[in-house]
Amino acid sequence: MNERNAGATARVLPWLMLALTLAGCAPSRIAWRNASPQDEEQWRRQQKLQQQPDCSVALWGDSILHGAHNGAHRLAEPPASILRRLRPLYAVEDNSVPGDSAYARQPQFERLTLRARIVVLQYGINDAGHHYPYEPSFRAMVAHVKAQGRTPLITGLSQVIGAMAGRDENDAIARRIAAETGSVFADWGAVRFDPADMADGVHPGPRYAERLTAQLAKALDRVAPECAASGA
Repeated sequence: MNERNAGATARVLPWLMLALTLAGCAPSRIAWRNASPQDEEQWRRQQKLQQQPDCSVALWGDSILHGAHNGAHRLAEPPASILRRLRPLYAVEDNSVPGDSAYARQPQFERLTLRARIVVLQYGINDAGHHYPYEPSFRAMVAHVKAQGRTPLITGLSQVIGAMAGRDENDAIARRIAAETGSVFADWGAVRFDPADMADGVHPGPRYAERLTAQLAKALDRVAPECAASGA
């Protein structure tokens, strides 16, 4: 190969390797052997990226998942932050909104393109409080997650102080939808409940929020055990 051809090959090779990578045809280590040190480093980064598991999780829910309580207050460490601490490999996207409900969220949710591997759905308390038709809305949200090729994880309903009309019924509906759709069920209703750990009559304080989030983390681990490394 003369000097002109060698120079042309050196200029074209990195672009060819990049094109193969973008096309889903990751070049081998041997293919990069004539590349520059910068291209070599790019190859190493690409290989590392391809080996990383998909640990993305999106949280959708109301003030309980948001960590809100007593109006505009929020826990110093809300559930999303607790989850990041307990399971640092998970990339957590927090879409929780205080006051939200499946009934109110469903129309907008069904228009979304979901990108996270696991989609956590925590709704039902506000649906019960406002006497909304919970089951059709929640079932439609779960169906959308599955249609997008994502894994739905249903928390079920946390406990409240005293009786709330519709709370137990909606928890049973969530459990049934999880079973019928093959979704993962975290069973927040089964988490140890102590009224002394509540921030108010409906919203968890720090200790109860920690237990609920730990239960959520265990459910996530059933979907993605490769992402289950514990934090501090």
